Formats: sequence, structure tokens, C-alpha cells
Amino acid sequence: MGLEGAPLSREQTLHIALGMGKALLKNGAETSRVEDTISRFCHTHGYHDIHVFVTPTVIILGDEESEGATIISRIRYRSTNLSVISAVNDFSYNLSRWPLNYKETLEYLDELRHKAPPYGKWRVCMASAISSAAFAAMLGGNSHDFIAAFITGGLSMVLLKQLGGYRPSAFWENALSGAAIGALAIFCCEMDGECTRTNIIVGALMPFLPGVAFTNGLRDYMAGDLISGNSRIAEAMLFATSIAIGLAFSLLVWYHWGWKLWA
Repeated sequence: MGLEGAPLSREQTLHIALGMGKALLKNGAETSRVEDTISRFCHTHGYHDIHVFVTPTVIILGDEESEGATIISRIRYRSTNLSVISAVNDFSYNLSRWPLNYKETLEYLDELRHKAPPYGKWRVCMASAISSAAFAAMLGGNSHDFIAAFITGGLSMVLLKQLGGYRPSAFWENALSGAAIGALAIFCCEMDGECTRTNIIVGALMPFLPGVAFTNGLRDYMAGDLISGNSRIAEAMLFATSIAIGLAFSLLVWYHWGWKLWA
């Protein structure tokens, strides 16, 4: 018997709603979508007094009663997996036909939260290499720039994915990726005099730019979530700044010492 077959208690409703919110937020959904999904689920089961507060790192569910139940969850790591967001949306809009009971639904949501992306690490690296090369060509680069940007973008993404397993801060991940882009672009230009460093660097940078975070921040602003909008846009700016810092570090090291050692 599904969720609609028997009334859920308040505690059960909160737990399932929190599981839905965590699955959405951990996989790249904007906060307005998370709040709307949780609120709609609670209202569907007759709990109209439950309030939802979501930021990019925290989900809070509760009411205004001093003795009421309140649940808080801290989100420490986020990625982007649109298939999980789609699965949670399908669940939230098809409750009347949902076949799983309370316990099975919690297990299903837990599986979604830990679900690996439908595309593997090496496929992402290859896509980054191809898109980097394509952007370099769009900027007017020649065939040498195309090949160099392919190598630079692909290897830099490999470095980023390898670092992701150690869970460093996003700032250092992006800073090291920016440093790798600068170093690899310099190396390619020194090995091939027909390469253009600007085209290679700009082309390789494109897959690393935080477009999703910036877009979600604007959508949160439009939905009236000012705290989340500020947080996401600040996050996007921090990511872009960290990439620039890493890139500038590579270029400064080369201009001050590298060319002398190479010569």
C-alpha cells in the first residue's frame, strides 16, 4: 500500500519531506524549488502549519509551537545531478499513484541522495576537453590551439575530479584547476610556437565557470529568497575568483622564473 493508502503521522511527513529536500539540494536544485516541493508534500498530507526554511547549506522544518517538532539538516557537500531532481519531482507530483510505503519511500530517497551521476568521471573529462577545444576554435584559434585547448581542458578536469575525492574546499579545487590551466597552456605554447596562449586559456576556462550556481542565485532572487540568492551569487563569484587566482599564480611564476629555467 502506498503513501496515500494510510495517513502519515506528523513525524513521518517531516522525515519524508526532509529526505526530498536533501535529495534536491544536494544535487543542484535551487532553494525555491526545494521549499515549494517540501511545502506541497506537507500540505498534501494535511499539515498546513509546517514552515520551511532553506538555504544552500541548511534545511529547517518546523512550526511555531514551543513544543512542536523541528528538524534541521546541514548540507555540507553539493553537486549537480539533474536526474535525481527529476526523480524527486516525479515523486512529488504523483503521490496518488506512489506504490511504496513509508519505510520503502525513505529507503528510495536515501538511494537517490547517494546515487552516482549517470555520466562517469572520464566522460566528464572528455566532454570538458571537447568543449574547451570548441571554445578555442570559436575564439578564432587555429588547429594548434584546438589541440592544445583539448589537452589543457581535459587534463585540468582530470585534476579537479581527482581532487574531488579528497573533499577539499571548493576554493582550493578551483584555484588548483586554474593553476593547471595556466601551466598547461604555457607548456603547449612553448612546445608549439603556433599556439595562441589567450585562446587556449579562455577555451579551457569555459567548462569551469560557475554558470549553474549563478543562474540558481538569480532564480532565488526572482523567487524572493534573498539570503539564498546572495549566497549562491557570492559562491559563484568566489569560484570565479579562485580560478582567476590559480591562473594568475601560474602566469606570474612563469614570467618571473619559469622562462629563465626553460631557456
